[in-house]
Amino acid sequence: MNQAAHAAWRTDSRPGVVEGLMRVAGRELDPLLWQAACLDRIAARDPLVMAWAHVVDETSLEPVPQSVRGVLHGLPIGVKDVIDVAAMPTGCGSPAMDGFVADADAAAVARLKAAGAVVLGKTVTTEFAFMRPGPTRNPLDPARTPGGSSSGSAAAVADGHVPVALTTQTGGSTIRPAAYCGIVGYKPPVGTVPLAGLRILDPNMDTIGLHARSVADVARVASVLEARPREPNPAERVNILVAGLGQGPGADMSNTHFLMRCGARLRESGASVVDIDLPFDRAALDDCHRTIMSAAVARSFADLFETKRDLLSTELCAFIERGRRHGNDELADARARVERAREAIGRVCGHDSVLLWPSATGEAPIGLGTTGDSSLNRPWSLLGYGVMTVPAGAGPAGMPLGLQIIDPQPGAPLLFAAAFAAETAFAATQSRE
Repeated sequence: MNQAAHAAWRTDSRPGVVEGLMRVAGRELDPLLWQAACLDRIAARDPLVMAWAHVVDETSLEPVPQSVRGVLHGLPIGVKDVIDVAAMPTGCGSPAMDGFVADADAAAVARLKAAGAVVLGKTVTTEFAFMRPGPTRNPLDPARTPGGSSSGSAAAVADGHVPVALTTQTGGSTIRPAAYCGIVGYKPPVGTVPLAGLRILDPNMDTIGLHARSVADVARVASVLEARPREPNPAERVNILVAGLGQGPGADMSNTHFLMRCGARLRESGASVVDIDLPFDRAALDDCHRTIMSAAVARSFADLFETKRDLLSTELCAFIERGRRHGNDELADARARVERAREAIGRVCGHDSVLLWPSATGEAPIGLGTTGDSSLNRPWSLLGYGVMTVPAGAGPAGMPLGLQIIDPQPGAPLLFAAAFAAETAFAATQSRE
């Protein structure tokens, strides 16, 4: 491309993962130009969106060495600011981490870099990926939250700053922000992505996931992140179970109708769709999540709670104190309830079905003082399942709604095929509307 074409491309074109990598491989796109274009977009838009805690200087960009020109050669990425990147600050959205600079990459970041990805910076997180919001705004409506805790990652991808960003989830921190911002979010099954270099909340629930603009884009990066093939197979047939919402937040007629519409669209596309009752007590399982997670957070933050309590939010301190009060018998009872729920889901789903649920209780709320309600995400985080959200229409205010696809099978072997089928069905429906 000549200089005029370069300038136009940097201004107007923001390819996704698959398209960008294909153009790089075909020598139609200089990887440095791709990265610089992303930095241009960040410079232009981040004063409004505020998705970034740290951004590299364009002068620091260098060609990826021939030795690491792998399957993600030149791919620009963002990394949530609870995950270490060598020589970059890990601020965790907290003054308690002021001055901390990582001396090594987190294991997940190292995998992506080894495949040729280039980290452009750290995306804003809520305080330690918990509740207190950062400054990030929803790029589709700056008066609304982008969700949490992976707020910066969702906003950065949705606003075209980068084609993909790393996220984390212990409750709903990957799925809900993706739904609020109208993008795809992927929470891998627990244990499939190494956690070394992550500021841990709960080692048995934490996952490092992805935000991107399509299922195919997620699949391309997830294959590296999980070190196994994750390409969606559109020919693979998956049974889809639409689970009732039971009792609790989000169990209203608007969400019930949303699920019915999603099921109808999938049936029209040829999918096998069956309505079922929710196979567990949602309120009881949510209590288990809060009990187990608070006890784990109390352990993970014991040193910080003793030495820097005055720098932690009241919400985090209260959650830690709650966790310190839980006894062994209470934790054992909660874990037993979780196992019973897992067995009940296994009986309903067998080995060939995924579940559908709304990704959030509604559209992104107005205001930046809250990141929204994660109660529709927490059961699946607690159970350790692989989950993906895909855009599935809009709510009354015109903001995105997401459909949550849950694969209870070990390793989530059906998830990508089901998510691709859902994405295709909703895109076809929207094109007719």
